Amino acid sequence: MKLEEMLPKERIAISVQAEDWEAAVRAVGKLMFDTGVVEARYIDGMVNTTKELGPYIVIAPGVAIPHSRPEDGVISPCMAFVKLASPVEFGNKENDPVHLLFALGALDHEQHVDALRQIAEVLMDEKKSKKELQKTPKKKQKKKKKKKNNKKQNKTTKEKRHKP
Repeated sequence: MKLEEMLPKERIAISVQAEDWEAAVRAVGKLMFDTGVVEARYIDGMVNTTKELGPYIVIAPGVAIPHSRPEDGVISPCMAFVKLASPVEFGNKENDPVHLLFALGALDHEQHVDALRQIAEVLMDEKKSKKELQKTPKKKQKKKKKKKNNKKQNKTTKEKRHKP
């Protein structure tokens, strides 16, 4: 299933307020429940999974993927996305605080893995884009400095050639 099908605009929210990780998970889960793709108990399942297994859902700096088991109330394959107004701590020393949550609801293992792959591709593209944007100005500045230095060298070289 394509990302666009699993993550429609109705399940995307920006600047969401959450006082802690549990409120953040509930907020992203509510987007799925409100659009009829999971039962209410799936939200509790995501919270309980995180409580039981720890913050393993924080998969990269600032990014969490809350999910639960299909039998916890997935109606159809889905995703939801929340960008928090202020980041929250999940208890993951390496990747806290979290400001992006991609919730995932899959009917089977294959859908789960496919959805994770699609999320990873989005995150990698975002990182690549950021790196490229950061690289470009630096490279241009270096080239400008080189051009200025080359002009000074050329001028000095010409002056030396023309001196008797």
